[in-house]
Amino acid sequence: MSERVTRSRELVNSGYRVAVVARVMQITRQAIYRTPRPARPPDATKHPPVDEVEQAIVQVAEQNPTDGYRMVCAIACRKLGRAINRKRVLRVMRERKLIQRRQTEPRRRRPGFFKVTRPGELWHLDMTSIWVAEHGWVYLNAIIDCCTREIVGWDLTVRCRAVEAIAVIQRAVSEQGIRPGSLTLGTDNGSAFTARATRLVLSTLGITHRRGGYRDPESQAFIESWFRYLKERCVWRNEFETLDQAREVIANYINHYHDRPHSRLNYRTPREVRATWDNATGQHQKQAARTVNTRRERSSRRRRTRPEQHRRAVLAGC
Repeated sequence: MSERVTRSRELVNSGYRVAVVARVMQITRQAIYRTPRPARPPDATKHPPVDEVEQAIVQVAEQNPTDGYRMVCAIACRKLGRAINRKRVLRVMRERKLIQRRQTEPRRRRPGFFKVTRPGELWHLDMTSIWVAEHGWVYLNAIIDCCTREIVGWDLTVRCRAVEAIAVIQRAVSEQGIRPGSLTLGTDNGSAFTARATRLVLSTLGITHRRGGYRDPESQAFIESWFRYLKERCVWRNEFETLDQAREVIANYINHYHDRPHSRLNYRTPREVRATWDNATGQHQKQAARTVNTRRERSSRRRRTRPEQHRRAVLAGC
């Protein structure tokens, strides 16, 4: 076949019509017109990095295989202490096949909206299960601050009753110095969180209980997202033999998480955001609150239609 195509191209170059040559040689005209593709370049994964920037990119991407190129760029910038172009990070990761493709899912509208303006205003509490060889399934209760994204309380136990959930709440409230009437705690409708004992403790501590909708994990988006990355980066990459081993590994992961750039904090770490908030007063705190809620405000602004904006402008003019 290749010999006939080569001979046909020679005849066409010498002046014969393409249609006649293709009919006589019993090939398609497309085969004559097609331009041979150049040979592929050698595999870039076999070549060493060309400079320290590319070496840092490859090293960070291999150490964090579940992260995308934006997070790899942020960590590499912190490691080198200088700016790196995101496009270069994306190119290097593509050439070395370090990008993990994920199937995107359509976004659903969340039923409620809570604008966070300070730390200690909204917490999310949830529970997930982890396999330990000594006990089987054990249960991790964790609380995340929706402003700073800090894990303010957690505990890994062999039971998932209301007693364990109450212990985590009381410890977190005591360590964070939460005043009565200043905190809203969001949970799902699990039996440990809706039990009478749990509701009585929340009422005694002056905490408002905010329950999410049924079959709606997005109402607990912050803690559900944190559980996802905990499983990908820590739990699924280890095999826990004992409960103490699991607690030690998860504690180390949480300490590392607090010093890790967060994409929803403008690639600052939760500890940096908390320190900035504690040192700021007045106008600086308001600016920090606007930074935390920028993404939500932008999305809500995009949902407004042009007729609605025109109607508001007319009413304002009247």
